[in-house]
Amino acid sequence: MSGVRRAMQEMGLAICCLVCDAPDDTSSPRCRTCIGNHRDARDRLQQFPDERLASQWARELFQMNARPNAYEHDSNHGVWMRTYARLLAGPPELHRKITQADVEAAFAASRAERDVNPLRDIANQSPWKDAPPSDEEVRRFEKQLPTDVEYSRGRPTIPSKVIPEVDRSSRSGEDHELADRVLGAAAAQTAPSDLRDLTPELTAGERRLTRRLWKDLVDEIDALIEE
Repeated sequence: MSGVRRAMQEMGLAICCLVCDAPDDTSSPRCRTCIGNHRDARDRLQQFPDERLASQWARELFQMNARPNAYEHDSNHGVWMRTYARLLAGPPELHRKITQADVEAAFAASRAERDVNPLRDIANQSPWKDAPPSDEEVRRFEKQLPTDVEYSRGRPTIPSKVIPEVDRSSRSGEDHELADRVLGAAAAQTAPSDLRDLTPELTAGERRLTRRLWKDLVDEIDALIEE
């Protein structure tokens, strides 16, 4: 097992170092090649459209590698995430036990920190935020108020009035198929030449699948609420 390289840890790919059989030499060509290849893969992933399923799966894989503890109870990958988390933690003899003094020191440091309130500390620059203005200041402000302001109450709302329903039969709504074709044609412009003909259909298929999954989820929520 080689030592974890900082670049790989920042990319969430420390698992590659943990299972690597190369000598523990940070300047070795193998380390530089591995880091460069993974950095290029990460940069290429960031260029993929967010709605592509391949992009979503790859991003989820990076997140699982970066935070294995958050996926220890995953039905498919939990056993591997637990093993990975143990490898990242290192051997048990290096673990430091938390004492009562550590807990008390942490609470004391938390109480000593001042809570940041953006409205109070940044947005509210009023000179009267801590105390109201004096009577003399109030009278001075009253003299500065305009006297020719006209106030209109407008038309009152009649709660018992029947509001006619709007006829929406002529409104076709969003044309999903048209949107799929347009987005597919746009994605084909930047796709590799060997995938350019398949990109429109792949994009449309992914969008249809996303809509179906979303509809199934909404239906499940509606059924749960009705129960």
